[in-house]
Amino acid sequence: MPRPKPSTKASHKGCAPQIRALKMQYPQLGPTAIARTVGCTPDNVSQVLRRSLLNYSDADLKDYQANQADIIDSVAMRSIASITDAKLDKSPAVALGTLAAIMIDKSRLIKGQATGINVTVLMDVAEAIRARRAAGPVVQVIESKQP
Repeated sequence: MPRPKPSTKASHKGCAPQIRALKMQYPQLGPTAIARTVGCTPDNVSQVLRRSLLNYSDADLKDYQANQADIIDSVAMRSIASITDAKLDKSPAVALGTLAAIMIDKSRLIKGQATGINVTVLMDVAEAIRARRAAGPVVQVIESKQP
């Protein structure tokens, strides 16, 4: 039985991530320039970009990226607000709480805030404090200059 020929479509060669990355890094590049760079057709570039943005513009994407933490906070708030007593009696309410927790965690990550406490780091700090205390007080001798 003969083997099928390998596909030459860009999507099968893994060009879609390269196409999206190039468009984000160089928004001024058109489909033809991107196609030449990644080795596919301009039509494929257009199709990949159309699918990746789901009919949103580059400006919409940049606006989202600039406001991502606030958008995630909004989704978390809406998730928590949508939990009712009736939903609490059913398991899907757990999914809403999980969604809110994930959204809060991601928002903090985007804002550069801590998303968890590293116990190992805390233990290292505690050990350093113990070692410092065991060494005794530090006395700084200041020589006074007499005239």
